[in-house]
Amino acid sequence: MTAGIAIVTGGGAGLGREIALGLARSGHGVVIADTDPAAAQACAQSIAALGVPARAVDGDIRIPAEAERVVRTAAEMGGPGVLVNNAGGWTPERQYPVAAPAEWAATIALNLTAPMLLSQLVLEPMRDLGGGAIINIASTAGIASDPYESPEYGAAKAGLVRFTTSSAGLADSHRVRMMCVVPDWIGLDRARAQWAAMSPDRQAATRPLIPPEDIVTVVLDLVRDGKPGTVVEMLGGERPRVRPQRSS
Repeated sequence: MTAGIAIVTGGGAGLGREIALGLARSGHGVVIADTDPAAAQACAQSIAALGVPARAVDGDIRIPAEAERVVRTAAEMGGPGVLVNNAGGWTPERQYPVAAPAEWAATIALNLTAPMLLSQLVLEPMRDLGGGAIINIASTAGIASDPYESPEYGAAKAGLVRFTTSSAGLADSHRVRMMCVVPDWIGLDRARAQWAAMSPDRQAATRPLIPPEDIVTVVLDLVRDGKPGTVVEMLGGERPRVRPQRSS
């Protein structure tokens, strides 16, 4: 008997994989959605070894038909109870304003409109099952006020935070709690390599990396009993803090 089916986008590697495994250890079956089929399948196999169901779905969640396939897979397993909108990022080649409109629009689609689409798709299935939880993984790039290397990424993550707080009413209309985690630099392989390449002075001036397991803990806590519209900011070297909710 599982605790319900969780969808994790970008779940094949990095933070997504850690979140998927954390949900599995807490009893959730998991749908791992990723554009890397080998990584998604490897994660699904690791989860299946824990004794809970897992399915890998290879697809680009920016495409409506593929997002629908992700949700349909969860329905085949019993229906979605949790959605973690984790997939994100930006390509390093060209950013706004040098990037072509289609390029920077693709970044916004991955980091904002795809989570909005998937959230919309799971609302009715979650309500039919008695409710659910949606966790959006944003970034401190979306809450800072200094210049940022990818303006479109920063804007999309800012939008994801506000999307979360704007959607708190889903708890009343659909029994779905939407919440958001806003981490700083995460201690994954690439970040650790970049950290190691820094000078001691640069390291001293930079917040420490956040252990991925700390983010997983916050995600699981929110899934369990987080309040609708909650935004948890995570800065390296500090305890997670809940952003105060303000009415307009």
